[in-house]
Amino acid sequence: MGIKLNMFEEEKYKTIKRVCEGQLSKERAEVNLDLSRRQINRLVNKYKEQGKAAFLHGNTNRKPATTLTSEDKATILECYQTKYLSFNITHFVEKLNEIEEIKVSYTTVRNLLLEHHLLSPKAFKRTKRAKRNELKELEQTKKKLSKSEAKLLNEIEGVNPLKAHPTRARKKYFGELLQMDASQHDWFKNGGYAHLHAAIDDATGTVVGAYFDQEETLNAYYEVSRQFLITYGIPYELLTDNRTVFEYRAEKNPSEEKDSFTQYGYACHTLGIKLTTTSIPETKGKIERLWNTFQDRLLNEMALLNIQTIDEANQFLSMYLPKYNKKFAFSIKDTKSVFEKLPESTKLEHILARFSRRMIQNGHCIKYQNKQYHLHNKSERVLLPTKTKVLIIQTLDDELYASYKEELYKLIEIPLREEHSSSLDYSIKPKVQTTYIPPQTHPWKKASYERYLRKKKMKEATTK
Repeated sequence: MGIKLNMFEEEKYKTIKRVCEGQLSKERAEVNLDLSRRQINRLVNKYKEQGKAAFLHGNTNRKPATTLTSEDKATILECYQTKYLSFNITHFVEKLNEIEEIKVSYTTVRNLLLEHHLLSPKAFKRTKRAKRNELKELEQTKKKLSKSEAKLLNEIEGVNPLKAHPTRARKKYFGELLQMDASQHDWFKNGGYAHLHAAIDDATGTVVGAYFDQEETLNAYYEVSRQFLITYGIPYELLTDNRTVFEYRAEKNPSEEKDSFTQYGYACHTLGIKLTTTSIPETKGKIERLWNTFQDRLLNEMALLNIQTIDEANQFLSMYLPKYNKKFAFSIKDTKSVFEKLPESTKLEHILARFSRRMIQNGHCIKYQNKQYHLHNKSERVLLPTKTKVLIIQTLDDELYASYKEELYKLIEIPLREEHSSSLDYSIKPKVQTTYIPPQTHPWKKASYERYLRKKKMKEATTK
């Protein structure tokens, strides 16, 4: 069998052969091959000793030391098809190194999967286009594709082109703008759905809070807010979606209690946070791209651990977010932080609250959520006249207060029947409840809330 040289090796061989046969001078060979006289002499000596074989590269027909064995290839393919099929290639390589203890590069895995007609769920359009052309050529030569090849071809041709988000510069400072939204998805791969609420910093891409709930709720947004307020502080501005929980409007019977924009807006007003809403997804591209990443990585990470409940998912988030931010977010040291620290005396549970209006009923009590309550000031019961309008405050930790004429009262539930009989249960002494009443400087005052509502209505009237 003859010796096969590549184009460059063949040129060297023919040039040195002509030098040895006296048809070409060494000076001319130096120019043709762009080599020094010393290199020309070395090649002449090798040609005289070995002939044409002297110009073969030393690694020709030799397997590289990093070449995967057939067993390793089979293991990687089996892992991907049985355990990591929905993972993108970068994520898959990470899991091979961390869990399967197979040290392999991204390029090696990508080429192996492409060779077996396996595409990443996040493959670029140009990769899908190249694979489609390859399969169509294969279909013309074989006349019939295998089931897996035909399935892949159908999937590629059925993919709709994605619309790109317009690019804009990031904000300058950490905490200057947080984007907040919720994503409905089959997060537990069980055919159902849940909502993941999250907030991301525009400047650094740091996920500052995340929380799962069954529906998109005000309480879930309050929990996300509690996370970033405690961990980082008070941001300058929040950008949210005005088509969902933040812009609820009842057509026939408007209700401030159900108007989540008013509820969350008053909390932001109390903390001094600028709240902006938008109905254009491209305006808050950071949080939209975050869902794309989470629905790929976070979903598969939870599937590996067989997480099936919202409580388990929220517990996992507390461990996952620091790892995610370390890997994907820009270093906070690269930019100045404009988060303001919360005052030590601030009780977030009392600021992240729900507000509603009620009237004093007969019996000097209030009915709220199908339960009746008495008003108490410290340890004394307060009797207000019937039909007196008061403001009810339900805190994040489900404490209830009433605000009336710059005074705050604790609401204590009236039981359906007495727990103990004062006449017959002599040996049992009822426990004396101690109540906490916020100070007079607290922003819960009814007048403060009404001023906020008036300003909000005036602003809405001027914009129409």
